[in-house]
Amino acid sequence: MRKQRGAVIGLALFTAFSVTVTWMVFATLQRNVSGPTNTYSAVFTDVSGLKEGDDVRVAGVRVGRVDTIELAGGQAKVTFRVQRDQTLFTNTVASVTYQNIIGQRYVGLTEGAGTGQELRDGAELPRDRTTPSFDISYMLNGFEPLFTELDPQQVDNLTNAVVQAFQGDQGSLLALTTQASTLASTLAGPDQVLGELITNLDRLMVTLAGQSEHLKTMLHQSQSALAALASRRGELIASMGSITATVQRLSRIVAAVTPDLQQFIEREPGFLQHGLTDGRARFAFMAANVPLLLKGLARVTQEGSYINAYACDVDLGLWRGLFNWFRAFVVAATPGNGNEVWHSPICR
Repeated sequence: MRKQRGAVIGLALFTAFSVTVTWMVFATLQRNVSGPTNTYSAVFTDVSGLKEGDDVRVAGVRVGRVDTIELAGGQAKVTFRVQRDQTLFTNTVASVTYQNIIGQRYVGLTEGAGTGQELRDGAELPRDRTTPSFDISYMLNGFEPLFTELDPQQVDNLTNAVVQAFQGDQGSLLALTTQASTLASTLAGPDQVLGELITNLDRLMVTLAGQSEHLKTMLHQSQSALAALASRRGELIASMGSITATVQRLSRIVAAVTPDLQQFIEREPGFLQHGLTDGRARFAFMAANVPLLLKGLARVTQEGSYINAYACDVDLGLWRGLFNWFRAFVVAATPGNGNEVWHSPICR
């Protein structure tokens, strides 16, 4: 009966541990949103690549997750939850954005033009406040003959530049231009590949023609960034003047300190030798005898047959009365041989 009880207890503990670990793994994979949330929905014309559980981000920071994706009147309705401290407005724009080159996507929330009113929990963003997904495979298929002639690293560089450019990254425009120049030099020889590329680019142009909204968004973001810099031109110029003055002061300080510092480093004798001038001989004597001292300590701590001295008749105590009481207590605790309290076995 006792063995069965132990087996039942062990099985119960193992089951509880397994359930706990399984729940932790499930909670990690589910990637729930921490804290209280509000639920919203958005209508898209295309959500290719977006899946339930994908991120909802504001300025690249994860603030929610996609709950459901369903068809509603021939369009895609995406329901998502967002942390309650992140407020959505009637001018908020939701877009299906590329997360990486392997095709993962997330819902990005940005503030649109003008001012808007705060959205209540359960509100819906209409189609004119959303930006659909862009299937980049159509464009990449147009470059298929070219990819067979290129180094894989060049293909990765071109693809990343294209994706970032369509997401409105101004810095990637220069990279895209550079990669296109590299492609042109690569295509200078094979005429057949160039012909296939031109044929496929016809379909690419048709696809790009339907992505005018993306291009407008990219140009608008570029204009906004340049306008912000232009509006703070005075502050930037003043900051550059302050930085220049600070660098000049630091340069003068370094120039003034450098000769003394260089002389201090290169002087003879050196820093340590200069500090030990008076006690140099004693320090050398000590350093020479330290190994001998360490060897002696090593021999003392080892086990073996050596000459040992035992103090058999020495009593140590703070107060005589307390010592006598302690002695009587030990004698009472070791009956049969009162001499045990006086000497250890080696002295008997």
